Amino acid sequence: MKLSEKACKIIAKLISVLGIGLSIFVGGYIFLIRPIYTIFIGFTNDTLTSKDLLISIVLIFLAATVSGGIWIVFDMIAGIFRDMHGKEE
Repeated sequence: MKLSEKACKIIAKLISVLGIGLSIFVGGYIFLIRPIYTIFIGFTNDTLTSKDLLISIVLIFLAATVSGGIWIVFDMIAGIFRDMHGKEE
């Protein structure tokens, strides 16, 4: 199935926006904000265990890596659609 050049550009933009949103949600919220909140709540309630602290620290350190990885994968997929009309046969 052949897609028009305009449709490919729209699909590429949608995939890029989806990748940015997903990377912000996963890397920013799940891997950064939630662990910080867990540490804060555990510390204020005196229920913070060393296991919770260690898991939260690991998640905080992995936040940028996971976020970047998600963004790169979606950008590569969007690149397939961006370059689709450059390689006509």
